[in-house]
Amino acid sequence: MEIVRTRRIAIVSVVALLLINACLYAYLSLYQKPRLESLQSSWFAKRQSTGALTVMDAATIYSQGTRDLKTWLARIYPKKDFTRFLGELFETAANNNLAVKNVAYKPDLIKEEGLIAYSISFTVSGNYAAIKSFISDIARSRQIITIDTISLSNSSTTQESLELKLQITTYLRMEEGA
Repeated sequence: MEIVRTRRIAIVSVVALLLINACLYAYLSLYQKPRLESLQSSWFAKRQSTGALTVMDAATIYSQGTRDLKTWLARIYPKKDFTRFLGELFETAANNNLAVKNVAYKPDLIKEEGLIAYSISFTVSGNYAAIKSFISDIARSRQIITIDTISLSNSSTTQESLELKLQITTYLRMEEGA
């Protein structure tokens, strides 16, 4: 009894901590664990139902492939529209407040596909946000474009202006009889 009287605050604190611990354990085991298990099983069931591959017959696969191919081919400009494509590229750069310099292109014939792959190299300069937006605009372009190489440099430590050297490839359809 002497120890209880002298250490009353310590003993009350220990008993309070034990009660809090017991309450939290009861909350965890009676409410949270069952709720978590319920949510996990629900999530796994939804994941399994959406992840299951649907079996399609050959005719459905063929028709889907044909539609996809038509969509892809519609996105390829004819060769005569190459200058329009370059104009759109320069306009995209201008809309992002970028200056275009050092443009070079090289055509490469893909005869069996009836396509011409134009490799276009150019440099644009401007601030970082404008360059980032320009790359995003190229990636969202309706025309089929692949970004082959990107090089970013800053020639001045006092200015925010950056230079982006970019090499892209775009594909154009050859005209009939060409």
